[in-house]
Amino acid sequence: MERLNDAKLLLEDLYEQYVTELQLAENKLDLEDIKSIEKTFESVYRADSFATRNKRTFPRTLSQNLRKAFADLLLLMEGKDIKIQAEINAQKALES
Repeated sequence: MERLNDAKLLLEDLYEQYVTELQLAENKLDLEDIKSIEKTFESVYRADSFATRNKRTFPRTLSQNLRKAFADLLLLMEGKDIKIQAEINAQKALES
């Protein structure tokens, strides 16, 4: 539960930075609604792809971190914690 709250806070912070950096009209991001999160995630991905295709400047690092935060939150909301799984896999690798 704590990890889910941390992921939400990180996503809110990164999204606010993203909106500010690109001077967008801020859309309210509903962190309790999976559809809202997915829709916003797709819009960020499309904007990044569009900027890449058209060779425009774009906050790449911020966009990548934001997309990672979206993916992490969506997985956590589905009950999958990739950080715990990575730790388990690392421990198994050490034991082998």
